[in-house]
Amino acid sequence: MMDKSFYQGQQGECFRLLDKHFEEIKHEFNSQPNKVFLDPEDFSDGVRGLPDDYTDKDQFYPGDTDHQGDYVQGEWRALGIQAGDKEGQSFNDYPMLYTILRKFPYKTNVAFMTVGQNTKIGNHIDDEGGWRYQLCIDDGGGDQSGMYYKDVETKEKKLHIWKNGETFIFQPDLQLHNGYNNNPNERTTLLIDFYKESLYTKEKFEAYYQNYSKEFEGLENLFEVYEKRKREK
Repeated sequence: MMDKSFYQGQQGECFRLLDKHFEEIKHEFNSQPNKVFLDPEDFSDGVRGLPDDYTDKDQFYPGDTDHQGDYVQGEWRALGIQAGDKEGQSFNDYPMLYTILRKFPYKTNVAFMTVGQNTKIGNHIDDEGGWRYQLCIDDGGGDQSGMYYKDVETKEKKLHIWKNGETFIFQPDLQLHNGYNNNPNERTTLLIDFYKESLYTKEKFEAYYQNYSKEFEGLENLFEVYEKRKREK
């Protein structure tokens, strides 16, 4: 359950619609026969690292926000939905999702993220800032897929277990986090990176947007990387 402060304004209405139409959005994703994904290497040359670089979920560093353990062991992929103002899929393939997203203000990036069976993602922070919403589309068939994260206020380690239709919001630059999936099948979440509407000012959002874009060498570049991948398939 998301904090009630997120169910305000236009963003709040969009979150309610995502909750309400979860099954339709899941059906839209599952109905596409030839989905084209980006791999971890499309985001970072060193994301795989070395085996010793991976920080296991049982070795959490609550005070070490600069720990560079963000290495993937296993399979992690992203299906681009939107980068900036650019839509990465056909509206006709995702009519419900895009109808909602076109009303969602102050977002930067939207994607479906899949994490394969027996996959680990080490401790890391994401420098883009803002907030990250994730809706669990498919938990992979069990209760062994989750995310450890640092609580903003208490600084304690907490665990979120992914369950079909449930949502989670956190601040990826402030909350050290990692992930794992030990369920029988891959786990899929819908990710929306955004700036919280109740804290919005034009200056704050523009600074967030520019910083986010810089992390990907331009959101247009992220979109073009994805378009190139689709042409290659």
